Order: sequence, then C-alpha cells, then structure tokens
Amino acid sequence: MHLPFRISLVCATSLAHAQTTPTPSALDSSVVLDDVVVTASPLARSQAELTSATSVLTGRDLALQQQPTLGETLSAQPGISSTYFGPGASRPIIRGLGGDRIRVLQNGTGTQDASITSPDHAVSVEPFLVKRIEVVRGPASLLYGSSAVGGVVNVIDHRIETEMPDRRVSGSIDTRYGTVADEFAYGATTNVAVVKTDTHAVILHLDGFEREAGDVRTPAGRLANSAVESKGGSIGLSYVSDTFNAGLNYNGFNSLYGTVAEPDVEIDLRQRRVDFASELKREFGIFTGARLKFGTADYEHVELEGGATGTTFTNTGFDGRLELLHAPLARFTGAWGVQAVRSDFDIVGAEAFMPPALTENHALFVFEETKINTLTWQFGARVERQSIDTRANTNFPASQSRDDTTLSVSGGVVHEINPAYAMAFSVTGTERAPNAQELYSNGPHIGTASFEIGDPSLDTEKSIGVELSLRKLTGLVTGSFNLFANRFDGFIFEEDTGAIDPGDPFDPDDDLPIYQFVQRDALFYGAELETFWHLHAGDRHNLDLKFNIDYTLARQRNSDDLPRIPPLKGLIGLAWTGGPWSAGVDWQLVADQNRTAPGETSTDGYSLLSAYIGYRLVQGPVVYDLFMRGSNLTNEEARMHTSFLKDIAPLPGRSVTAGLRASF
Repeated sequence: MHLPFRISLVCATSLAHAQTTPTPSALDSSVVLDDVVVTASPLARSQAELTSATSVLTGRDLALQQQPTLGETLSAQPGISSTYFGPGASRPIIRGLGGDRIRVLQNGTGTQDASITSPDHAVSVEPFLVKRIEVVRGPASLLYGSSAVGGVVNVIDHRIETEMPDRRVSGSIDTRYGTVADEFAYGATTNVAVVKTDTHAVILHLDGFEREAGDVRTPAGRLANSAVESKGGSIGLSYVSDTFNAGLNYNGFNSLYGTVAEPDVEIDLRQRRVDFASELKREFGIFTGARLKFGTADYEHVELEGGATGTTFTNTGFDGRLELLHAPLARFTGAWGVQAVRSDFDIVGAEAFMPPALTENHALFVFEETKINTLTWQFGARVERQSIDTRANTNFPASQSRDDTTLSVSGGVVHEINPAYAMAFSVTGTERAPNAQELYSNGPHIGTASFEIGDPSLDTEKSIGVELSLRKLTGLVTGSFNLFANRFDGFIFEEDTGAIDPGDPFDPDDDLPIYQFVQRDALFYGAELETFWHLHAGDRHNLDLKFNIDYTLARQRNSDDLPRIPPLKGLIGLAWTGGPWSAGVDWQLVADQNRTAPGETSTDGYSLLSAYIGYRLVQGPVVYDLFMRGSNLTNEEARMHTSFLKDIAPLPGRSVTAGLRASF
C-alpha cells in the first residue's frame, strides 16, 4: 500500500449562528453520540438512541471540514466519500452508494436540482452559511423514499427559525481568502425579532454570500477550467411560540463554474426556491403534535460552450411532507406521515441524453418505538407509488409511461448495556423503482464522457440491509464501531459495454464509450470505527485524540467488483483548546484502490496531514473568531478513486486560507 504524504492547515473557528455569547468550551468540546438528530427519526433522539449510524457536523467540526461543495465538506467523515468533479461540483457517496440512492435534503425537503443525473452537476446547496449537517449512513428509505436506500444528507440552516430568540438582533459576518485558487468569500446572516414578547416572536431573517475563485492549483499545475463564481441569499419571516411555529422563506442560488472535463465548457446554474415549515406542539385527539414541510423550486442550468448556449437542463417541482406524532398506543409512540414529490425534468440541446420526464411520488409511512427495560425497539414501514411520464421531442419521438409501487420495512433494537455502552442492531428491506435516466437514456453524456443507454424493462431494485453497532458513550474513550452489509437483488448501474459510439465520423475526439444501464445482483459490506480519546479535560485546557477508519467492499454476484468504490481510509488527529486558543492536527490516510470494475483504472493511495489554529476574542456582545488553514503544504499529488475525473484532475495543491467571523 503506497501512502504519499500531504499536509493541510484547517480552519477551526467558524461558529454556529449566535443567539447568546458562547464560551469556548461550549463550542470546542469533542463530544460524540449525544447530538439530537432530526433526520433519522420523527422523534427527538440522540445519536446513541438510534438504530442507524449517524454523523453530525456543527460548530467547530463543521468549520474544520467546510469546503465549497457539499461532497468535499463531508468526504473525511467515516463511510463517506465524494464524486469530486472539480471544485464546482461534488456530491456525497455513502458506503459506496451515490446518485439516486443518496437523498440530499435542505431543511428536510429535497434540493430539486439535477445533481443525481451527473457528477458534473452541482448540488444547489452552499455550505458556507449552514448551521449543521446531519448524515444518516445506511438505509433511510422509510422516512425519505426509496432514493434514500444508501443514506440521507440533511443540510440545516437558519432560514426558518424554530426557537425563541434571546435578543432583538443577532447574526454573523464571515470573510475568508484562500491561495489555492485565489478564492475570496464573504457572507452575512441576521435575525431581527420585529415582535418579541414572553410567549411569542416574529423574526425577520436575511442572509447572503458571494464566492469567487480562479482555476485551482494542483501539483501538476493549474487545473484548467476549474474557476467558480457563486452567490446567493434569502429572506424569510417566522412566527415562534411555545405551542406553534411557522415560517416562510424565499431564497436564490447562482453558480457559474467550469466543468474541468472540457476546456471551454462552463455551467451557469440558477435556482429559486420557496420553503414553508410549521409545527404544532400541543395535543389534539390522540396526537401530541404535527409537522408540515413544503419546498418548491425552479432550477435551470445552461452548459456554455465557448460562451455560447449549449444544452439546457431544467427541473421544476416540489417536495412536501406531513408528520403526525401520536400519544402512546399499546406502549408504542411514533409518527404517521404522508409525502408527495413532483419533478418535471427536461433537457434541451445537442446533448439531451434523456427525454423530458415528469416523475411523481406519493407515499405513506409509519415509524413506531417502544422501550422495554433496557431495550428500545424501533419499527417502520413505507409504501410508495412512483409514476414516470415522458414527453416526445425531436430526439425521442415516442412518449412512454410507467408506474411502480414499492414497499420498504425495517426493524431494529438499541440495547443500553450500561450507562457507558450501548449496542444497536437493525434489518431493513427496501425496494427502489428505477428512475427516468436509468429507464430511458439514449444519447451522449459529455459530463461522464460516455454514451448512455437506458433499459425500459428494468425491474424494481430490492435490497436487504443489516447493521450492527457498538457504542461507547462516556469515559476516556467514546465512539462507535459499525458492521454493515447490503445485499441487492437487481442492483442497477452503468456497465461499460466495450463498444464505441462513433459520434462525428470526421472527429475522432467525438467517439464515446457506450455504457448500458443493467441489473446485477450485488453485495455491499464493510466496517466503520470512530473514536475519541479524551486525554485531558480541565477548566482551562482540553486535549482529545481522534481515530477513525472505514472500508467498503462491493461486488457483483459473479465476483466482478463494482466501479468507483472508495478505498480503505483512516484518520488520526489531536485537538486542543485552551482559553481563547484552539489548535490541532489531523492525518488522513487513503489506501490504493486496486479492486476495480472491468475497464476501470486503479488509483494510488495518499495521505492528508492537516493542522489548524484559531483565536477567539470577545468584546461585549460581539465574538470575533480569527483562523488560518493550509492545504497540502507538501504539494502532494492525490486522486480520488470515486471521481470520474481521477485521471485528469488531482485534488488541490498547496494553499493557505485565512478568515474572520464576527458573531453578535
């Protein structure tokens, strides 16, 4: 195993949105498994109380990992990698699963973009001003649909408030500069309580950001056509009280970035979105509360070829869900819910590789929990109806339609062995109906440098997932160890046929390998270990040692490996806080990946050594956080195996980033 060497100095001081003046110990302590996760269950439960493995990034930990894209922000977490299509586009991969098997949410509803159709399409979420990111590793299909068979990533911001404010005005201002791409970013967020009493408040929310970066420097030189310009903002109004919350927010996101894969092609992305959320927090009938979330979005991105308009992708739709929390019934508490999702997706232009498609999903789900002595049992089920209707156009002269009904069920138990240890076990059966791209593609897909062919005869993809987790909750060492396996009956993926589509017979560069969507039985299995060693905890100083490692294997029943599966990776680090200072070091090691699918190239291993330093200054109601970080200070060449661009786009080279946040 070859493990080259790399250093990065990482920022440690970005704060969550401040309602009160925080203390360093409140934000900088290394704690695992005690965060309440709203994504994995309708009930308020900590990470230790859930059958699913979860990760939460917030406060200092989020600041340490924050990158321009969601995939790169999460890529150092156990069991998570990314599609890394340059600095402009990157989507999370969880335990080797990506695309339409990972559900990316913004405050609990879908992003309504085009990121699942291709790795060169950006997720329409900017990590710069988010409050926290929650990740559910493993099947989460019961609450969020069959497209969550691999996991869920929920990005949570401040745009709709749910808590009574301590102050009339609060907010933060951020600015930072990075040398690797001459990147400059700045943003601000503020909440103004236009009405504030002891029982209720009306809160006006405003935020905005802008980011500009040139071509990224790599050990091999500048990465051509990797520049990024992004900006966005929102305005919202929320009503908050002890018994009822409601809020409405309008937000926009624009991004112009180079595709990297082609020297003169850029993507000009624009999304406008409206979100509504409300919660009733009092009893009515047999119910103890209710939650309603609804998001609707208008998305468009244009592929600019040498500045001229090329292919245009659009998606308009909505995602809405209602959850009713019920009082104890035969010792069970839980929630019943309904969800409706609509996506009207269209591609217009020479590279329209699939027809216009209207996809609608309607679902009913139930989640129940009961506690018997030291055992907490959790059960759930979801029935979902998906309909796809395509429209005829020049490239696809015939319209087609298809309806599928799927059923997903799960059961699990958490055993509280003693106050220090807990064990969790779960079994999940999931069915996923193929999407429009898998069914009806038939054309050149330049983003993945392939000619894609779908198969309208694809069956429903079925899987059985099993997970066993041991958790240490208190003491010198805290953390978790997870074993998982997921067996697929009819796993859908793109297979290299070995044939070539000639494209333009007079242009050999127009030739593309043909990939066919096929179904094969497959098995995913692996392990994850994440631990914190609390070496010293005092009033003035804290020192923690962090260690994690994860490995995923994925192969077809015929023993062929599946493509773009992340290799073994691990991380060891130290984190220290003392008064207003914080500092630390991390060393991430990524192994070679020689387990490749037919026709796929292997990648060498690499290592990322990082260190960070930050200083906090409190002056009256304002908290100032200064930070500095560097990346790849040895300018080591590293390539991510899960990236379609691994052979042409190494990870960024040597850089230093410095910045300041003021919270009030």
